Amino acid sequence: MAKYSVNQRVKRFFRLPRDAARKPPTPYGRLVGIWLAVLAVGAVVTATGWDDEFGGSYLMAVLLVLNAVDDIIGGVRHRWPAALAAVVVLPAASRLTGAVLPGSLDAAWEATLAAAVGVTLGMAVAAAITRLPFPGRRAEAR
Repeated sequence: MAKYSVNQRVKRFFRLPRDAARKPPTPYGRLVGIWLAVLAVGAVVTATGWDDEFGGSYLMAVLLVLNAVDDIIGGVRHRWPAALAAVVVLPAASRLTGAVLPGSLDAAWEATLAAAVGVTLGMAVAAAITRLPFPGRRAEAR
C-alpha cells in the first residue's frame, strides 16, 4: 500500500475521489486578511527599495498563486476554474492599470500599484467562482 501513496496523493491533487470531503471556500474575513497582507508586503518591499532584488509586484503575484494553490489542495469546489481565472485576471488587470497610470510615478511604485489592482481583482474573481453552486445539485436534492 505504501508504494501507491505518492500516486494517490498526486491524483488527489488533480481530481478528488467522489467520497472525499471538500473544504468550504475561504471565509471572507480570512480573504480580506490575506489581501491586506499581500498589499502590505508589496508596499513594504517597494518602499524599502528592495524591488530590484525581490520585485514587490512579482511577490504579490506569487502570494495570490499560493492562495489559489491552497484552495486546490483543500479541494474547494470549482478550484481549478477559480485558480485559472485568478491567474488570467492578474496580469490582464495589472497591464491595463499600468497603461492608465500617469508617468509621474516611479516605475517601481507604478508596477506595485498595478499589481495591487491585479491581485485585488484576481482574489475577488477566485472568491466569487469558488462560491458558485454545483450545477445540477438542486435536482438531485429533490
